[in-house]
Amino acid sequence: MRPTARAYVAAASAAALSFGMTATDARADDPKDIFEEVAPATVQVVAGEGFGTGVIYDAENGLILTNAHVVAGQASLQVRIGDKGPVPVRLMGSDPCEDLAVLKLATPQEDLKEVEFGDSGDLEQGDEVTAIGYPEGAGDITREKAVLTTGVVQSPDVALTDVPSEPELPSTVQHSATLNQGNSGGPLLDSEGKLVGVNTFSISGTQGQYNSISSDHAEPILPGLADGKSKNDPGWGDLWALSDDSFELYFPEDVQADALALKEYLQAQEIDGLYVSSVVGNSPAGEAKLQADDVITHLKGTPVGTDQQVCNILQSAALGEQITVDGVFTVEGTDSEGTSISPGDPWQVEMTLDR
Repeated sequence: MRPTARAYVAAASAAALSFGMTATDARADDPKDIFEEVAPATVQVVAGEGFGTGVIYDAENGLILTNAHVVAGQASLQVRIGDKGPVPVRLMGSDPCEDLAVLKLATPQEDLKEVEFGDSGDLEQGDEVTAIGYPEGAGDITREKAVLTTGVVQSPDVALTDVPSEPELPSTVQHSATLNQGNSGGPLLDSEGKLVGVNTFSISGTQGQYNSISSDHAEPILPGLADGKSKNDPGWGDLWALSDDSFELYFPEDVQADALALKEYLQAQEIDGLYVSSVVGNSPAGEAKLQADDVITHLKGTPVGTDQQVCNILQSAALGEQITVDGVFTVEGTDSEGTSISPGDPWQVEMTLDR
């Protein structure tokens, strides 16, 4: 879960197992039965020092669905399936502007289960739903178990457009099944145990209100991502808006006071933009020498202060296009050319989009 914020769940034949058993082959509307069926298809995603959740949706090909923000800016990824140790996965494709990503197991795994997609368009207010994920606990996070939460649909189709550090999500299921830090990317399931949403975040300041990207919106996007066709992904990690009232909550608790002080310092200089949480080295952003802790203020000469504004520019850009990126530093030190820098000092780079 992001701290919004994304405040960052029956027996079969041997032949069925060998081809990837569907996790909902046995229909049941008891949440415990649903959990027993779908939890084996729900994985913990290990992304650097961060963690999230994913769900296997194609067992034969080892494909896993998760949120783009879970894997953003990470060069090395692993997943834990059940009680097994971490195994490597490849990022096949990611679209941060849809907050969806597809991972693929690097080596075949036996007896995988997969979730079955449902029709989120059939949901109605008051329908029961179950969320499964790997919420962060107080102990060793790599030993966490999948857990379930239950709730009801509050609104079956809600567009989210007003969270500065989130992309515009045109179709989400709003529900009351609690989502905690670490639940991002996990499945939201209907009463038959079918996937009707991809758990994404809660909104700061609300209680008992959570959002999951609807399956009807997500499912058609997955084939392209699985084929390696990333979109709107320059290779930077999460972008956190200085204008976001929850800005400091995106940071670890021990540095939240420093993050708030940085935000206030930059805003006192009338600087608006988005803080870059991480950068993958061999990505367009990495090759353009962007770094974690930078703040992006302009793309193609246009001011940007929200994720939605960044996505609008990336979605209109052409493959191979070189775009100018302007921003400011947030740290004391020297830049790549050895020049002394201070927080608020400007920089400008050219970035060539390859996806």
